[in-house]
Amino acid sequence: MDTLDALQHAGLIDAACADVFADVISVHIALRYGHCAASADPHTPLTRQMLTRIEVFVHEHIAETILVEQLAVLVHMSASNFARVFKTATGTPPHMYVIHERVKFARTMLCEGTLTLVEVGARAGFQTQQHFTDVFHRHTGVTPRAFRLAHRNAGS
Repeated sequence: MDTLDALQHAGLIDAACADVFADVISVHIALRYGHCAASADPHTPLTRQMLTRIEVFVHEHIAETILVEQLAVLVHMSASNFARVFKTATGTPPHMYVIHERVKFARTMLCEGTLTLVEVGARAGFQTQQHFTDVFHRHTGVTPRAFRLAHRNAGS
């Protein structure tokens, strides 16, 4: 509103134009952020449909940085409320869910055996090869290379 007042006082827009801008901004805010107020009930559980929406988003964006805030927007919740109800519904915090999905995706690619380890890590959303190796080892008990070799030997 201060910006609109300043533009009006500077003679750059008239009062009617300022009123229209204010209305447009108000409608935008109500449409963009109003839905969060309606579902701000901290006892709102995640439905199967909401969980599916999150799962699809994670799989479609697995190679990208995925923030809890992005997942919360998908189900019209604040990030903190979403993190709490997601953990209640799944037993896993959202961040850990994303990491588990990245590791599962990496395992599938390693089994296929056509990509380099660096490519597998990047496609699974890990920023560096070292981070990929560390996380993969922590979750599977073996390095990506050892996993691939064991899978090749098992398939032979």
